Amino acid sequence: MIIGKEHWDNKTLEYDLEKYNWPGWALSVIQEKFPQIKELETIHLVLEPSEIVRVSQYIHQACNRLDFMQKFDEFAKEYVPSRIEGRRFLIQRQGTLRVVIPDQARAGRRLQFHQGVFVGNGRGCRTIWTPFTKCGGTNTMWIMGLDESRDITRRFLAQHWDLERFEDECLKHAWPVTLSPGQSHLFFQEHLHGNVNNEEGYTRVSLDMRILIEGEEYGRKVPGGFFRLPGDHEASKEANYSNATFVTYSGWESNWSRGIPLPMQRATIEDYCRKYNISYNDYQFENEHTWWQPSLEYFIKQRPTGIVLCSMFSLSDNVNRRNELLELALHHGVELHFANELCSLRSRQDLERIQTYVGWALPKKGALSWESGFEE
Repeated sequence: MIIGKEHWDNKTLEYDLEKYNWPGWALSVIQEKFPQIKELETIHLVLEPSEIVRVSQYIHQACNRLDFMQKFDEFAKEYVPSRIEGRRFLIQRQGTLRVVIPDQARAGRRLQFHQGVFVGNGRGCRTIWTPFTKCGGTNTMWIMGLDESRDITRRFLAQHWDLERFEDECLKHAWPVTLSPGQSHLFFQEHLHGNVNNEEGYTRVSLDMRILIEGEEYGRKVPGGFFRLPGDHEASKEANYSNATFVTYSGWESNWSRGIPLPMQRATIEDYCRKYNISYNDYQFENEHTWWQPSLEYFIKQRPTGIVLCSMFSLSDNVNRRNELLELALHHGVELHFANELCSLRSRQDLERIQTYVGWALPKKGALSWESGFEE
């Protein structure tokens, strides 16, 4: 049984544009970086495609600002619970800005057809697609029904289609979503969707935001990292640890971290350290095949100011051992910082939040629609 099917199966959400002026917010943020942009629809007349990538990245980071998080919390509280049967939910931490310029295919910017599961979204996610400009015809998202999406996905994977055939089959069933500011489109991760070449003559700008329902499937988009609790605004806070003693820690002792190479873990850690001006004394690591993480225990007992890990999901999958390490850090007054989740362990309240995230949902819950044993 799909939670809230009647509300998310290609449905339109009408929201209060005066109260939640997302287009105005986006334009004001973009103008911080590019003051020459006066309206979203004409971005293509002002910026080169390579600069538009910078616009998207800037908005992505702006979603971590306190004003946006508080406003989106309010928006979600008003419109989401009644559409998911009152279940608890997490909110996507940083939205994805889509800027579709005229003739975007010529610049290599056309979004191919896909479904959310293909890019790591679990079926417990729900997408809130919100255009900041008018959208319709060739400059909007094209989408198809759930049954057609599942059928085409099954055949695509079973018969190993090339991309051209896949796109052709999608276009036979897809239609353009026609919306104006003040409206959002709600859909599931299994809905196939994408873009056609924009021939409308003006730019379309939109924002993807998602929620994750408690107890459902998150795929590769982990709770606490890709998603945050409503009210969790730690990412907006500034900190300066320039005079503190820190070490960094990488490990491969959990199902989540086992396949992540050392350079990728360290790259995430480095970004976090730059954000909070953390200088560290050394790289540290866990010996492989030691699930109880004795090295991490040892580093905690050395009582540095803090230890920066790639993720809270780098901790042991053994719940008892994970909690022992977290309690040990609290006991010794050692801050544990989790770079992927942009949060830290400093207090008992932080511990409760971390335990909520790691126990929130499942990576996978049942067979996918193209696998044997699938049931609706």
